[in-house]
Amino acid sequence: MEGIVMLRITAEGHPSTRLSVTGEVDLSTAPELERDLGTAITADGAESVIVDVAGVSFMDSAGLRVLVGGLRQAEEHDVRLTVENPQSQLRKIIEITGLADVLGLGAASAGGPMTGSGGTQG
Repeated sequence: MEGIVMLRITAEGHPSTRLSVTGEVDLSTAPELERDLGTAITADGAESVIVDVAGVSFMDSAGLRVLVGGLRQAEEHDVRLTVENPQSQLRKIIEITGLADVLGLGAASAGGPMTGSGGTQG
C-alpha cells in the first residue's frame, strides 16, 4: 500500500492556527497528528489551535488519545484548543466518550460550524 496517503495535515495561521486533518487517524498515523498538534500548541505566541476534522474518515482511540493529550498540553501553555467539523460517525464517538464539551463541540448542530462557544462550563 505504498504511495497511499493515510493522513494529511495542513497548518495555517498564527497566533490562531488551524490544523486541517484529512484521512484516517489510527495507531499508525496518530503520532503524526500528535507531533503537528504539539508544534502548533507550543509555537511562540500561540493563542488558539483549531483542529478541523472535516476530512477525517476514521478515528480510533489512538486519535482520541492525541486530542485529549493536546487538550492537556494546550492548558499548560494557555492555548485554546477546539475541534471542528467532525463527520457524523466521529461526532457520535466523541459524544459517547464524553469529550464533546471539552473539545469545544458542545451542543452545536451537526450541520453547522462547531466551536467552543456552546454548552456550559463547570
